[in-house]
Amino acid sequence: MMRVYLVRHGQTHANAQKRFAGHWDVALTEKGEAQAAEVAEKLKDVCFAKAVSSDLQRARITAETILKNQPELALAINPEFREMNFGSWEEKTFVEIGEAEPLLLKQWFDDYKAFEVPQGESVQALYNRVVAAYEAYIADGDKEAHVNYLIVAHGGVIQSLLSYLCYGDLSGYWRFKIDNCKVNCIEYVMGMPIVRAINQ
Repeated sequence: MMRVYLVRHGQTHANAQKRFAGHWDVALTEKGEAQAAEVAEKLKDVCFAKAVSSDLQRARITAETILKNQPELALAINPEFREMNFGSWEEKTFVEIGEAEPLLLKQWFDDYKAFEVPQGESVQALYNRVVAAYEAYIADGDKEAHVNYLIVAHGGVIQSLLSYLCYGDLSGYWRFKIDNCKVNCIEYVMGMPIVRAINQ
């Protein structure tokens, strides 16, 4: 059966400082690089039929580290798997946003699906593009075949995909907390997605 491995990138400087990083192309920390090496070791015996990552360096470098165990496989890059665009909130902390724009932050809490971050996008927009990219990515695969696919992306991307696969819509988005460089695995059984692992 088809298995799709979803891996979040390693720790970044934004993660360490608790700053919003969506399209901000922030680098991995030394810890993040070590986490990438650890997940590569964890997945060393998994033979991937194909692999894709977000174009942002934190995801791309994590994916490249994983694929050092499989150097013949080319990594595809797809910007549709980017994190949510946080617009004017990029590089700011939650506290800074709350102090500067408390009403906007309240709007986000009141309607997280539709609220569009200034100069950015909504969670619904993130969900829509990620689901479309995912379905296109697995479209040519046989769900009954023993094949492994890899997606290296971001927390919000994986939350969106798990919400889609488990709930069929965006309602489960906040029910998942995705850790850096942990393995999340979806297995298709009789064409249906089954969650095999979260944060392993």
